[in-house]
Amino acid sequence: MFDITILNAGTKHPYGDNTSSLKKLDWNVKDASFIGCKNDAVYFQVAVNTKETAAISIGEDPMFSYNGDVPQIRAAAEIEGGLDISLSLIGYNVDDDGTEKPDIILNDKSAHMYKNKPQFIWVEINVPKDAEKGIYKGKIKFYEHRMFEDEVLTETLTFTIDVKNVVMPSAGEQKFYLDLWQHASNIARKHEAPYWSDKHFEILEKYIATIAELGQNAITIIATEIPWSGQNCYRMKQYPTDMYEYSMISVVKETDGTFTYDYSNMQRYIDLCMKYGIKDEIEIFGLINIKTCDEWLVTPTEYPDGLRIRYFDKSDGTYKYMLQTSEVKDYIGGLYNYFVEKGLADIVQVVADEPRDVDLHRVRLNLIKEMAPGFKYKTAISHAQFVNEFKSDINDVVPSLECVCSEWDIIKEFQPTHPGRILWYVCCQPQYPNTFIRSPLTESRLIPIMTYFMGLDGFLRWNYTAWPENPRVRMSYRYPLWSAGDTNFVYPSYGGDVLLTIRYKILRQGIKDFELMKMAEERLGADHKIFAEIKNLILKTDNIRDFTEKPPHMLYSLEWEDYDKARAILLDALS
Repeated sequence: MFDITILNAGTKHPYGDNTSSLKKLDWNVKDASFIGCKNDAVYFQVAVNTKETAAISIGEDPMFSYNGDVPQIRAAAEIEGGLDISLSLIGYNVDDDGTEKPDIILNDKSAHMYKNKPQFIWVEINVPKDAEKGIYKGKIKFYEHRMFEDEVLTETLTFTIDVKNVVMPSAGEQKFYLDLWQHASNIARKHEAPYWSDKHFEILEKYIATIAELGQNAITIIATEIPWSGQNCYRMKQYPTDMYEYSMISVVKETDGTFTYDYSNMQRYIDLCMKYGIKDEIEIFGLINIKTCDEWLVTPTEYPDGLRIRYFDKSDGTYKYMLQTSEVKDYIGGLYNYFVEKGLADIVQVVADEPRDVDLHRVRLNLIKEMAPGFKYKTAISHAQFVNEFKSDINDVVPSLECVCSEWDIIKEFQPTHPGRILWYVCCQPQYPNTFIRSPLTESRLIPIMTYFMGLDGFLRWNYTAWPENPRVRMSYRYPLWSAGDTNFVYPSYGGDVLLTIRYKILRQGIKDFELMKMAEERLGADHKIFAEIKNLILKTDNIRDFTEKPPHMLYSLEWEDYDKARAILLDALS
């Protein structure tokens, strides 16, 4: 009645009108072996396909299908040695081309199945830090019944985990520097919580916990109103979506004309992030290079940037926006003094997102330096000339992949003496490598490995929770400028929780690969032969500039097995 098989964690099998693609799955694989280490997780997938309408569950609760009297399948997992194993159903989402692709790791314990539409199951084995090295055997058993019949065991998949004597660093100990921008206002909207309410912070904590698990290093603070102008969402009439991010700081103009600032929501968010070990950086958006457009331009008199600072005027009971340069300077100076008093100024970085005008940016940067002399500065650079022009002014230099390619010689020249970090990023561009729903999962794993071989400190991406209006139903938004998945690594659940994605999990796996390479470098030396072996497995070019000129198969491996082989080389060398 149904077929089952074991698949690697990097499988992403599309579903559309052409079900002949099912033939690409090998339904004969009933046993598999995996390698792992301590304080880490081992991932793989299982596929189930039926020849008729059916239902599937991975839990212990009863399940009756709204399709009536149909076959019911139940999967249950076990592993010896006390390791923790869990099963999760993987949900599809519609990609830009109209096909459905597996992406969401669901909380649901059951699902309805239809003829020749495979149900994928995410299998995760967590290996504790104190586990014994050795081989662990496991099984995934499949039971079948209809309605009130007794279950019958009909299929069994078997697997082994070879746990090496290596301890993976915990998220807070990682050397990989990760900066995924947070969008707290969008989280509030999707969970129908008032901004900065206790309910909002209760939900935010769940998201912060998931981003901390990846090893996030930066706390995102929004310090003025809608610094990205909602990504011009008001122009997207075909799919109305609210993408505005609101300031965490409340401003009041007293009756005597002075301004008072309430930083309590901002500080509460900072404290919450630090509770989960996110403590290396406070990145502030909204103070420089505001995204503006003609019909929404709000600019203080003579001030060369479009800051939107809203305040409540006690004299007449209305809300207004600061329009005087002196008011803006007072606001920025007050924020700087707050961080100085809290002893946090040394980890604050004022972020400019993709400035375009070199001369104008120089003026803006110099103004902020006057008002906040102790702040550091960070820039996501999409225009190559900014790398060389501002490398001495910026603490964290973050060029896009295209800029890394074009300015590679300059980056490598100043990198040894640069006091800050050098990260890199992808966003809606390039088309590959990237982390879109359509992107091969090998690319999510590739990104940290590329970071290691480029000799850079880490990776930045603008997305984590910047969803369109109804992300569980339709992720495609602003296509072709944005591709589905460009805006998120997780989804909002209908119950107030966070739904992870297989892209999230595989990025985490790639970060762990980076950590193993750093461990091997410290123990064996950067010139050890294993690094050449790994590079030959993963990368197909020694010239970073090729990433703007050649197709994927000429740049990096698209075969999941090559990435697993690289990890095996590292674990064998370290153990």
